[in-house]
Amino acid sequence: MIIVTGGAGFIGSNLVKALNARSIDDILVVDDLEDGVKFRNLADCEIADYLDKDDFLSHLQAGKDFGRVQAVFHLGACSSTTEWDGRYMMRNNFEYSKVLLHWCQQHGSAFL
Repeated sequence: MIIVTGGAGFIGSNLVKALNARSIDDILVVDDLEDGVKFRNLADCEIADYLDKDDFLSHLQAGKDFGRVQAVFHLGACSSTTEWDGRYMMRNNFEYSKVLLHWCQQHGSAFL
């Protein structure tokens, strides 16, 4: 399996499409679809499953078994240049990335 965080965004969904073009469809897309419009980016993608970013983090922290994860493409982040909530940015961009990196190290998965 390949996990793509931020997989419903512009770059993430195009990465999923590129993986699909290489006949890879065992993909878990992780994102925040609060803005439901982003779901359209995945409409023509072949994926195994989708998880909300907060649910995914909870699963990681609870030790859920995702099976053999070959790689995690971590594209999920708040990219807003007008976001001024420093705690939110640290929690969403820095801490989330740290948890994911440590999980990849523990499970022998590539972290890209």
